[in-house]
Amino acid sequence: MKIRILLLCLVMLPTLASAEIYKWKDKDGKVRYSDVPPPSNIPQESLYGKKIPKPNGQPPLMPVEGDATAAANKEKAAAKDKAPVNKEEAAAKRAKEAEQQKKEDEVKQADLKVKQENCKAAQANLRTYSVGGRLVKTNEKGEREYLGDTDIEKGKAEAQKDVEKYCDS
Repeated sequence: MKIRILLLCLVMLPTLASAEIYKWKDKDGKVRYSDVPPPSNIPQESLYGKKIPKPNGQPPLMPVEGDATAAANKEKAAAKDKAPVNKEEAAAKRAKEAEQQKKEDEVKQADLKVKQENCKAAQANLRTYSVGGRLVKTNEKGEREYLGDTDIEKGKAEAQKDVEKYCDS
């Protein structure tokens, strides 16, 4: 009796181990095989019970050297070769890329904020020099000094340069 159960289990084992396999073409026209279904907008073919073609050991066709897109295609091929093998690696890669994108966005936001603050300060300086009147600055000794016409013109020119540098318009 035990032998019959063992024999039945051995016969049923391959059917339990089989998985659904999908075949589809990606945006570059390359045929992909996976046990994970592709996104819903991509036409697919189920290969359940079909044999999957095995690699033939031949290298993939490479673009003609000197072609303008040859370098870009080589980079794409290298990136595809580094594609994650399983779901966990793919999820980890996506999480890492999302974290990197988040950090880049934070840096861009901080740079934008600093640029906006510099723009406001430059515009305020330009308004101060443009309005005219008696302008005062403090020297190294802490004493107040009134600016002359040449100092005001220099300050106005520098403020204009700062406005052009920090402000988009």
